[in-house]
Amino acid sequence: MANTEQSQTTEPLLITRVLKATRELVWRAWTQPEHFKNWWGPKNFTTPVCNIDLREGGKYLACMQSKEGKDYWSTGVLNNRSQEK
Repeated sequence: MANTEQSQTTEPLLITRVLKATRELVWRAWTQPEHFKNWWGPKNFTTPVCNIDLREGGKYLACMQSKEGKDYWSTGVLNNRSQEK
């Protein structure tokens, strides 16, 4: 039987960080599953599932998996997908 934990919030998530990368590269890292999978999650975790629908109101779904095989799912709705200029 799967051990699942679930929490929900209606609060928006705002992430701010200064990176040594171009804005375009950061945008791709957050919006293209093949790039997102390379960095999402802590050390020794993989991201076997990543779906991103970039349309306004589109959904994202990602799974972080521990080396022991435990899955940690996250999902949400994209409310603002504009790439800041």
